[in-house]
Parts: sequence; C-alpha cells; structure tokens
Amino acid sequence: MKKPTISVLMPAYNAEYFISEAIESILVQTFSDFELIVINDGSTDGTLAEIQKYAEKDNRVRVFNQKNLGFVPTLNKARLLAQGDIIARMDADDIS
Repeated sequence: MKKPTISVLMPAYNAEYFISEAIESILVQTFSDFELIVINDGSTDGTLAEIQKYAEKDNRVRVFNQKNLGFVPTLNKARLLAQGDIIARMDADDIS
C-alpha cells in the first residue's frame, strides 16, 4: 500500500455507542487517499470490538490497543504512527 496523503488520528476511550458513526463519517468521504488511525485507550466497554469490525472491512483503518494512558499521550502515539503528509484530528464522538 502506498503512503497516504492524510492521516486521520482518532483516540478512543469508552466510545462504544458512538464510534461507529464517527468512523463511518470518515470512510464515506469523497477524498479517499487517507489512513484512519484509531487507538483504543484502554476502554472498558465494547469500543475495541467496534473499531476492529471496520479494520477488518477497510484496510485504511489501522487499529491499535493500549492500556489507558489518557488523551494527550494517546494522540502523540497516533501522531508517531501516522504515515500521511497531512495530519487531521477526529474525536470518537464527532461526525465529519
């Protein structure tokens, strides 16, 4: 897979009930040269399972799981994992 133009970074913590809508809103964008990096930050609900469903269907979704580190360390980790030339941010409860 070639390097994406945009890396969308999405930290997620206990977002089971709304993360699907957030992920879908990114995946349906007309611009498709992106990767979506979703880091599950130690959620105690079904967030990880929801994220993994999308990663199995779409290779632009990259999922990572970690113990709870908090928002800023998780976002910094996502930034280091990003391969795109442009960084975009997305919260797990936002809609694009």
